[in-house]
Amino acid sequence: MRDSAVTALVDTVERLAARDDPALTSLGDPRHLGEILEWLEARTTTSVWNMQRSTQLSLTRSVWEIDRRTRARGIEERSVVPRRAALASPLWTTVEPSLRVAPVVVPVIVSDRSYAMVQGPIGVHQMPTPYGTEDPDVVALACAAFLEVWDAALPWPEAGLLPPLPDRRFRVAALLMDGNTDREIAAELGVGERTVSAEVRAIIDWLGARNRTHAVAMLVGAA
Repeated sequence: MRDSAVTALVDTVERLAARDDPALTSLGDPRHLGEILEWLEARTTTSVWNMQRSTQLSLTRSVWEIDRRTRARGIEERSVVPRRAALASPLWTTVEPSLRVAPVVVPVIVSDRSYAMVQGPIGVHQMPTPYGTEDPDVVALACAAFLEVWDAALPWPEAGLLPPLPDRRFRVAALLMDGNTDREIAAELGVGERTVSAEVRAIIDWLGARNRTHAVAMLVGAA
């Protein structure tokens, strides 16, 4: 493992961060990651490779729309998360149809193979510091690390994850997660309450949940 691309990336980022090397640019408070992802989406033109240790449920709703826009533009998407994280977020295969499953040592996002977001050491707020870099050597390491994990990862069907939901059912599930009633969901989507009720029942069956409350708990990763 010491010779792996992942290890080389981790060692390099820690070394550069320790000496405040200009090859790395701090992206600020990691709690504002949603804003950083919006900025990254705007600069991406061909591909985005993303591997994370968790599905970051607090950001998932904003990420959904970013992914939809990215996919509509024909951007190549590749995503990897650990199986445990994917199981905790049943909607993740819908959000990320390219999802693969593998252990992830260090979070990385690579845009257009020319810009990388990498995780550095623990900083303020006792959270890892996110860094951005256009340094060719660091970006090359980030690409190599991602591809090393991607090539060894399992596609989501082989990992036993639930299949993606149709678009309307996914939207119902997202609104269900937020605690909306059938009437509120119907008004939001412009459909009848009976249609929503049928979609909710299909979601419950898809999850293998006992009832609506259990389904919501499973959707938010609390079950």
